Amino acid sequence: MLMIAALTLKKTITLFALVGPISMVPLFLATTRGLDRPGQFRFARTIGISVTVALLAATFLGMPLLGFVGVSLGSMRVGGGIIVLLLAIAMVLGQETSFKGLPSATTGGGASEASIVPLAVPLLAGPAAFSYVMGNSEWHRYADLIHVVAPILIVGFACWVTYRMACHPGMEIRQSTLDIVERVGGFILAAMAVEMIATGLRSLFPVLVSG
Repeated sequence: MLMIAALTLKKTITLFALVGPISMVPLFLATTRGLDRPGQFRFARTIGISVTVALLAATFLGMPLLGFVGVSLGSMRVGGGIIVLLLAIAMVLGQETSFKGLPSATTGGGASEASIVPLAVPLLAGPAAFSYVMGNSEWHRYADLIHVVAPILIVGFACWVTYRMACHPGMEIRQSTLDIVERVGGFILAAMAVEMIATGLRSLFPVLVSG
């Protein structure tokens, strides 16, 4: 049980860094600029639910669909690890939003623009997060579902709490703080990405283990 708890914590930290809700706070505030406070709270909840549903769908439907085209779990881990590594490098260089494809059109405000696209998908639940949950979706017993599902639920809840707190007056997050969080998270994420790639390579080439 201790091993499951440790694995759950590790996956939660990694997935939180991949989703990156804190770095998207300015975009959330710009998107909800025309909404009243209750409307912002509802949109924050909608974002959290949307991220959770999207990641759960990728977890349980992604690999079966890829299996039809002959993509193995090892290949998914290597490919996903490369995407995660690219995101980590972008975070260290301060280019996370560019890597995620942040559209310039969202810099405007207004209630009519308060949509889960592109904030929830694909900026939060994007290719890197999808690749990670799909590459770590393997489970053999019901207890394994804890470290598969719990990180997604926790990160979705964290998105909701983050944006709900951002709606309160006086909760402004300085850009320098966001930059520090982004770069430190990038270093940690890079190490986890390398580990993900290594696990996938060992699966694809068993000789690397026996050798």
